[in-house]
Amino acid sequence: MPRLNITPRTALILFCSIAFFLFAQSIWWIMLMAKLLDEKVEIATELGADRDYIAVIQAEEISRQMMVGTEGVFFLVLVLVGAWIIYRALVINERLKFAQQNFLMGVTHELKTPLASMKIYLDTLKSEKIPNEKKLEIIPRLKNDVDRLEQLVENILEAGRFEKSGYKVHKELFDIVQLINYSADTLKDHSLKQELVITKHGLPPELLFYGDRYALKRAIESILENSLKYSDKDRIEVDLTFEHDDKNISLTIADNGIGLEKKDTSMIFERFYRVGQVINQSKPGTGLGLFLAKEIIKAHGGDISAQSDGLGCGVQFTIQLKVMKHNENNIVS
Repeated sequence: MPRLNITPRTALILFCSIAFFLFAQSIWWIMLMAKLLDEKVEIATELGADRDYIAVIQAEEISRQMMVGTEGVFFLVLVLVGAWIIYRALVINERLKFAQQNFLMGVTHELKTPLASMKIYLDTLKSEKIPNEKKLEIIPRLKNDVDRLEQLVENILEAGRFEKSGYKVHKELFDIVQLINYSADTLKDHSLKQELVITKHGLPPELLFYGDRYALKRAIESILENSLKYSDKDRIEVDLTFEHDDKNISLTIADNGIGLEKKDTSMIFERFYRVGQVINQSKPGTGLGLFLAKEIIKAHGGDISAQSDGLGCGVQFTIQLKVMKHNENNIVS
């Protein structure tokens, strides 16, 4: 049996057509019942019925029509609600299919790039014409590509686990300031054509935090890497602003990149979602990084949000976390 493909536009047209048909049918039934009432009154009058009997006929007929009309309206609403649910399901299914296509294209690109690079490096290492000094310089680059592939596979596996049971954190006491500084410093290890300037504000020398060190590192680095990927400037500027009190920690990561439209500021945290069509994008990505970041922050009882003044105005990510009070024997919120 051939598969029936219905686009959201077609589904909307079908829904509007059904709604119009049902509404027109309801009007027709109302007019028909009113006409039947007039005919009954007219027949009773012609047969010489008195006014009291005619009034009783009118009252009974109106009561019956009200009952039928109420039931009709109820079923009309049910049909319209059912049609709307089907329409929304089709739209969501189409959106999910588009997101999955984007994801597959992104993953394909993410896999092919390091694999092609690794193949070149391996061929270079096999060559007897390349000096050993040059070969030693290639090994760290080869390791970076392996780490990139490992991170991609780990992200895909983690995304699947999150969907089933949520993120399971393994908490310990660690210095969150040291983690932020380390994550920011790793940006400098990326091979960039642009100049990178990282500015830090309000970071104390040390601040102990009870949470999953490696998960939070992944979340923060996903946001920082976004600043590198989505920048069209010759000079990439990343500002880190840290604020804290006895109960809350706030980390703001702002960049001067390509920015976002208002509708995308919440959508970017959805699984597989990427701004625009991947087929027209030159930036690598799978649409999982920010999704994982959001799940990790939520698992710590925190929140993450994005804000942008529009395209070309950069993006500002804000992470909110709750401070855990601790003593030597236990840790409580």
